[in-house]
Amino acid sequence: MKKIIVTITFLVGFTTYSQSIEEYLAIAIKNNSNLKVKTADYELAKEKVNEVGTYENTNLSLDVFALTPETRVGSQLFRVGASQKLPWFGEFNAQKNAVKTLAEIKQYDIALTEIDLEFQVKKAYYEIYRELAITEILKDNKLILKTYENMALAALSNNRATMSDVLRIRVQKNELHSKVFQNINSINVLNKNFNKLLQQDQNTFLNVVDSLNVLDILIGNKTINQHPSLEKISEMQSVYKAREKLIDIDKKPKITVGLDYILVDGYSNLNPSQNGKDILMPKISVGIPIFNKKHKSQYKQLKIQEEQIANALENKKNALDIALDSAILELDNAILSVVAAQKNKTEIQRAINVDLKAYETGILDYDKILRLQLQKIRFQLMEIEAIKKAFVAKSKVEYLTN
Repeated sequence: MKKIIVTITFLVGFTTYSQSIEEYLAIAIKNNSNLKVKTADYELAKEKVNEVGTYENTNLSLDVFALTPETRVGSQLFRVGASQKLPWFGEFNAQKNAVKTLAEIKQYDIALTEIDLEFQVKKAYYEIYRELAITEILKDNKLILKTYENMALAALSNNRATMSDVLRIRVQKNELHSKVFQNINSINVLNKNFNKLLQQDQNTFLNVVDSLNVLDILIGNKTINQHPSLEKISEMQSVYKAREKLIDIDKKPKITVGLDYILVDGYSNLNPSQNGKDILMPKISVGIPIFNKKHKSQYKQLKIQEEQIANALENKKNALDIALDSAILELDNAILSVVAAQKNKTEIQRAINVDLKAYETGILDYDKILRLQLQKIRFQLMEIEAIKKAFVAKSKVEYLTN
């Protein structure tokens, strides 16, 4: 059992992101071809139940005597026979149950495909959000640097600034300008890839939110016990139980019943008792597996498979537990990074405000304020990256525990 409680006082103009991402998840689930394949596999497996639990073909035979054997009542001309193998008591139900249990395994393949798809969609969504947010940060700071540039140019005329100050500001402004267009290119690629993931037109416009809220992210009392991969492995134990019952039934004697009819040609010159009377011969046969050793081998194979399942289940639980611990750690650290970046960003802005206030009465240190502004940009980008990591980690926790 895992428990995480996060207390944080951070808010970024939150819009209804959850509704937007849920819409994209619905589109992805509706369109995903792999999910359709898994669903078809499940339907096919269920249909196979109708293949079992039916009688084997009835055997019909026709024998014509090349040399008609003589009997007291006449010559035997030909024989017609029919035979039917009968199932042992409960055999049909056991067969249906074995196939049905195996079909139910396919449901977990659908669930695994669906939650994996949901995680991929969420991760891609938050990556696009990060790039869009970074682009806006760079644009805003580019405008701020443009303001500093104008201030430096105005101060240059009365020797309160140097051309070096102006050029340094322009270099950083141009650098931001370049990064903005690099980000736009990245957004275009991410947009296309996201549409590919949703299996819709690559040029479909994506309505990603402007901001995300990490206030009161709470993930408590989460376990990996309901993960479809664990349930799938556990369900295999039922499959082996059903197969074991089939082996038990297969050990029983095989009974076949039948009926032969022989046409007899009567004597024309003699008239013995029952002359020309046909022969009707019921028959029954029993197959006993006296020398058949396959059942012993099949039992042994099942025991080995059951041990494999037990070990696989334990191994999968450990792997999911480790992944959950890692995801929770990522979430914790990401939120701590958000808090730290927010505080540092606020302190840097205070320092910038102090320097700008001093500009009203003195000379502005452009080198210093440029360094402060670049530091602020760095903390803003750290904040956005941490928000993205927090939501991806939260999605990972949901993937492991839902």
